[in-house]
Amino acid sequence: MRVLAINAGSATLKFGVFESARTLPLIDSAIDHPAVDAATFEEIERHLHRAGVTTLDGIGHRVAHGGPLLSNAVLVDEEVEREIGKASALAPHHNPAALAGIRLTRERWPGVRHVAVFDTAFHDDMPEYAHSYAVPPSWRAAGVRRYGFHGLSHQGVLAAVSTELKRPPSELRIVSCHIGSGASVCAIDRGRSVDTSMGMTALEGLVMGTRCGDLDPGVPGFVARALGLTLAQIEAALYSDSGLKGLSGESSDLRIVEKRAGEGVAAAQLAMQVHAYRVRKYIGAYAAAMGGCDAVAFTGGAGENSAALRRRIVDGLEFIGLELDEERNRAYSPNTEVAQLQSSRSAVAVLVVQAREQLAIARETFRALNDQASGLV
Repeated sequence: MRVLAINAGSATLKFGVFESARTLPLIDSAIDHPAVDAATFEEIERHLHRAGVTTLDGIGHRVAHGGPLLSNAVLVDEEVEREIGKASALAPHHNPAALAGIRLTRERWPGVRHVAVFDTAFHDDMPEYAHSYAVPPSWRAAGVRRYGFHGLSHQGVLAAVSTELKRPPSELRIVSCHIGSGASVCAIDRGRSVDTSMGMTALEGLVMGTRCGDLDPGVPGFVARALGLTLAQIEAALYSDSGLKGLSGESSDLRIVEKRAGEGVAAAQLAMQVHAYRVRKYIGAYAAAMGGCDAVAFTGGAGENSAALRRRIVDGLEFIGLELDEERNRAYSPNTEVAQLQSSRSAVAVLVVQAREQLAIARETFRALNDQASGLV
């Protein structure tokens, strides 16, 4: 059985072809800043042909938001497409692109079974007290709650940390930090997501490339009155002109902001300080929420590639027993699947985990296809 896993993220469209949930991919590639159109999928098909992949048994699609009804991986039909479309109001920068990709691939590969895999699924059984907002009952009845994102990535971190530390998930309290163009922190308490920094939408939580993260909910009303902005303009600014871009006044790319900070640019230095402070604050909060912490793990583009970022974040976390080995931190190669970076004296493990979201998508796709074959769906 061969499965194509499609992962449309904030900055790239990644894809891989897998023959099983436990083997290395036959293809593992990416397209930077793609438009989700026919040309993109023509390019993917060219990759398949060059690799000798002429048939597919299934295509798995990462979908950011399943809304209140969709959580487990599900075979795509018209009703599933409608629900993904409805959830676009909760993930306006992600779900429309995922839905367009699903429709285009269903047209291009009509005889292949398609599976939607949801980034919100890992957080679906968060405790009610963690996912509830203190808003009127009618709002909560309409679906206003915290859903969380990057579930595929955090789920992969759980598996990798458990394997590396040779301890079952049931014995571990992990703070998983996915840091890229989009970013979130997840408290994984003995195998279960019990809290995560993103909320109903992908705006809440950490400072991201262009997204604001945590914000006083009174701000939109204030800028509407003070600056005469419409709701659409405010939402666009919070999604596309905030975060590192808004703080630095220059770029949403952490590498560029980091370089400018090193050159002494005050706005870039502030951006890096705010960014690291927000992550550190969440790590401390989630260690408290779980009654302790056994491991802090970094993943995602920046989490894997920036030793300086990891150092900035963990500085000051000695009070929870965490001590980084700077030599191991700087020596880490992003090509390594998982590595430990803590010092020999550290009571908390510090790890870097290579993001393998395509594998997670493939695993969920294989599971859904096998369930269908077994008559379970």
